[in-house]
Amino acid sequence: MLSLFKSAVTRPAASFNLATFFIQSRGLKVRTSVKKFCSDCYIVRRKGKVYVRCKSNPKHKQRQG
Repeated sequence: MLSLFKSAVTRPAASFNLATFFIQSRGLKVRTSVKKFCSDCYIVRRKGKVYVRCKSNPKHKQRQG
């Protein structure tokens, strides 16, 4: 168990890449201009940002900014 901890401490770049992987896997596209992809998509404004949500296909989720 100690050897696992030691390898993580000596290689901080590996843990950093793992952290960025989890941050980027939210399933939301960030774009300068957002648009509806299908008839089930709808636009929501929250906290000064424009979002596109979709009931039928979660891949259509977007955020402007």
